[in-house]
Amino acid sequence: MTLKTRFLAAALVAAAVSAAHAAPVTAAQSVALKSGTSVDTKTAGFTINHLVAGEFVDTFTFTGMDRWGLVNASLTTSAQQARFNIDFISATVNGQTVNFSRTALGSFQGGFEFGRMDDDLLNGPLVLTVRGYAGQGLAPGSAISASYSGTINVTQVPEPGSMALAALGLFGMGVVVRRRRATRSVLASAALAAAATGAMAASDLNQTHDTVLAGDQNGLTGAPFVTHTEAGSFLDTLTFHYAGTGLVDASLITIGAGAGQQISFTEVLLNGRALTIDPATPMGNATYQRAWLDSTMLAGDYTLIVKGIAGGSLAAGTSGIAATYSTTFNVLPASAVPEPQSYAMFLGGLALMTLMLRKRRQSV
Repeated sequence: MTLKTRFLAAALVAAAVSAAHAAPVTAAQSVALKSGTSVDTKTAGFTINHLVAGEFVDTFTFTGMDRWGLVNASLTTSAQQARFNIDFISATVNGQTVNFSRTALGSFQGGFEFGRMDDDLLNGPLVLTVRGYAGQGLAPGSAISASYSGTINVTQVPEPGSMALAALGLFGMGVVVRRRRATRSVLASAALAAAATGAMAASDLNQTHDTVLAGDQNGLTGAPFVTHTEAGSFLDTLTFHYAGTGLVDASLITIGAGAGQQISFTEVLLNGRALTIDPATPMGNATYQRAWLDSTMLAGDYTLIVKGIAGGSLAAGTSGIAATYSTTFNVLPASAVPEPQSYAMFLGGLALMTLMLRKRRQSV
């Protein structure tokens, strides 16, 4: 083999390795939209966990939307360790852009990121495409456990043909309404009573969610989401099972474009330790609120108690809302945290190197 051929072969190998590292990891999920008490109001939560560092492209397809509707979306992730970190690059829902912002979480700059898309009139099915980098600063292929979660809210609107039929129906009803006022009044009262009874039976104000943490002894993470379809005060219990002690950080985020999508946190406790609750902040046509815990050494199992109000200013018991919040929960096992003696040896080595440098300078 000539020297030129060898150079060419080496270049091809290098290009292939570079392309392999540059190729993003892809994942796809199909998520069914769930209806509340109103079939026109639908919502879905979703989460994904990346176990390998590098660029990714995730695709979520939301089914169950059969006509046009007003759609809003949110994405959230938080971390105080590089191996738990997600950096969003871009996201779109049927071509509509999701806007991102990032803030510090504890001492980790850019540790909290969220994205939102205000109400846009879209037709189903909905396709969310998310591009980003998992494992900030880590080499592609490194073992990590980085997750993010999000919500999609839909309020379907009538088709033009349906609106015409509805108008015709209203006209026809107007012709006979005088004759049936008494009957309709009785039926309406019965329907309201049945609806109220159904709403009471379907109450979801106090929920329990059990989350399996993904990862290994180098780090575990989970990203559950909670949806409330009834307005009022709630108390949710979220559990995360881990038989050991670890460095824990957590973040809860809620984004709502109207009263029917609003969650207000009043108290959040992790194993009895209170999380910091930031004030509700306006964000375009929406508001968001966050509760978070800086890295803290805690023994598992972990129980997160979330207290708050769903539905904003709506009367307690109002049904058919879609108020959601997302949670990111990370655990760095104690075995993966450097021991104090390791820090002492590191500092001792730095002191010895400094002393040797000084002696060399004096010799020179």
